[in-house]
Amino acid sequence: MSSRELLENLSFCVLDLETTGGNHTTDRIIEIGMVRVENLQLGEEKNLLIDPKKPIPEFIQKLTSIKQKDVTGKPQIHEVIDEVLDFIGDDIIVAHNTSFDVPFLNGVLARLGREPLTNKVICTNVMTKHMIPDIMNSNLNYMSQLFEINHSNAHRAHDDARATAKLLLKFLESFIQKGIKKVNQLYYPKNKFELDRIHYENNTDHKVIINKILENNCSMLILLKGERGLILGTLPIENPKEEIEFIKKFLTMIDWEILTIRLIKPILEGIFRFNNHFSKYDETLRENVLEYLENRYGKSTDTPKEYSIAHLDFIVSHHLVREQFVVYSFLNLNTSTKAIFKFPAQKKKMLTNLKSLINRFENNQKGSRRHNLHAEIIPIVESLLIANKDSGKYLSLSRKMVKGSDSSVFKILDSFSKENDTSYNFPNSSL
Repeated sequence: MSSRELLENLSFCVLDLETTGGNHTTDRIIEIGMVRVENLQLGEEKNLLIDPKKPIPEFIQKLTSIKQKDVTGKPQIHEVIDEVLDFIGDDIIVAHNTSFDVPFLNGVLARLGREPLTNKVICTNVMTKHMIPDIMNSNLNYMSQLFEINHSNAHRAHDDARATAKLLLKFLESFIQKGIKKVNQLYYPKNKFELDRIHYENNTDHKVIINKILENNCSMLILLKGERGLILGTLPIENPKEEIEFIKKFLTMIDWEILTIRLIKPILEGIFRFNNHFSKYDETLRENVLEYLENRYGKSTDTPKEYSIAHLDFIVSHHLVREQFVVYSFLNLNTSTKAIFKFPAQKKKMLTNLKSLINRFENNQKGSRRHNLHAEIIPIVESLLIANKDSGKYLSLSRKMVKGSDSSVFKILDSFSKENDTSYNFPNSSL
């Protein structure tokens, strides 16, 4: 059975509840939206307004636009529960926050003396965090923006259920493309189905790999892995079409078991990944990639102070996911980790983090910078930053700037956020 046939045979009931509050013991349902997904298409839909027989709090009315008058005289939950259960049937239940919707519905069933739901359950919120590991905010409204899903009436059950169903279909299509073999993989989509990467075994025709690389006009990292996932080599690629000849050479430098293509942004992240395993690479591979990077980005010998590793404080860059910033602290640089913030939603958190790093640097490190960059990598990083100083790809923040006026920092960050190149529309475009 093909991956597509496997998923076409499944039927999902996507549901969303609007309630008077978050306590499934004392609060009540005011709206239920349900959408069937079968044969990988949107199917039957149902929307029910429910009279909770209690006041709807003012903030809930503002959030949902459901007024008390809208539900007064509507059926009570016990009058429609059979209709709801009949619609759900034996389908796999899907919601964008099943930890809320399913217990709430089971709470209703318990009060009515009915058995709890026994259906299989999928949470698209949890699925999102597996499929897009670096995502900082996975709420339905934001996911609808990223995937270009029409979601004009958020916090209404029917519209939320439809948006969730469309998000599910996006994910199911990715499962098919990546060759899902078992239904259980839907519930644990980890280490194979991420949208920013794809894996190939060593018996794959190199033409297939090359074509996949050229399909994606986005910076990426190519990883060669041996037995047990040991990383044997990495190659950061900024422009696949320009760099394809060296990519072909790279694929043949050593024997490998698994090849992974991973979308990245910024390319600086790829150079850091190359740095992380630098001394463990095959010597010929290491020297070839190093020479390639030096030829492409330069090897700075006369670096201006503001771009010197010895004097840099912070570099901010745009992340692969829109509205996210990557922050690298050169005060205490660990190239295996990075800080990611959603901007502007997490701008205060981001600034607090920067100030905390400065305090640690000035008080604990006594002004002594630390980094794990190999000597051969430093001039490449410096050259990259110098070459891109006016490109809008990187923003250098000094300690003095961060310690100054918060509003001034936010103004700088806001201006920088508008310079992002979103020509590669991840995750709507993905591997």
